[in-house]
Amino acid sequence: MLIEMLEYRLTPDGPLSQDYDYLAQAVSLGARYRRQRKAWAPHVDQCRRFVLDALDHVPAGGRALVAGSGRLIEIPLAALAERFGEVILLDMAQPMITRRLARRYSNVRLATGDATGVLAALSAALNTRGPPPDPSHATPPFAGERFDFVLSANLASQLPLLPDEALERRRPDVSDAVRRAFGRALIERHFKWIREIGATAAIYSDIESRWTDAKGREVERDDTTWGAELPPPHRVWEWLIAPAPEAEKLYDQRHKVAGWVFPPGG
Repeated sequence: MLIEMLEYRLTPDGPLSQDYDYLAQAVSLGARYRRQRKAWAPHVDQCRRFVLDALDHVPAGGRALVAGSGRLIEIPLAALAERFGEVILLDMAQPMITRRLARRYSNVRLATGDATGVLAALSAALNTRGPPPDPSHATPPFAGERFDFVLSANLASQLPLLPDEALERRRPDVSDAVRRAFGRALIERHFKWIREIGATAAIYSDIESRWTDAKGREVERDDTTWGAELPPPHRVWEWLIAPAPEAEKLYDQRHKVAGWVFPPGG
């Protein structure tokens, strides 16, 4: 609890982040990771190996962007800093651990901002009771720039979650169908953006959530990509994200995680 209190007090939190409680999400993620470090270890290893394998398509030097850098739990930051002339870590909240790790490398810098490019317009719509903006027309950050390598780090499926919570809480007049279409468009626009700005683009994200009982029997399964039309993944693995009783007293929560790599011209 003391760690969480310090993070809340010492982490910068801008108005847009406050609108959607991104700092709370970052702090909560850190607390869960500390509780479930052992259970998460195979997933973290898979993520890091996926990133390192993706670098096979990328020449040394140049610039790299990590979208959804978070707490850097799954990111081989040392390898990225060694390989590229500049590494930018983009997220809505930059926790203490991320700022501390980034300071170790002179070529790593933080960029705090909205990877969707749509949250400011959504906040305006929430305040004026206008319709949710169309994510497909949004301009995410670094538009018009080009990176040698862009990584979307377990971000795609998360993009709709806090905006959808805000819509549900503050705009109950917005239908479930409109909210779902908004979430789907956020994910599809994200995939397009990553490939637009990255000569080589790599994306990993959970695509499915399963709940299993103590005998491993599935009791529920959910699509976590909001029905988005996505290309076939190049790699898939399982993540035991919440062993019982972390999220549910009797059930484990397991995510299917998918990875995509789009090399130059791919």
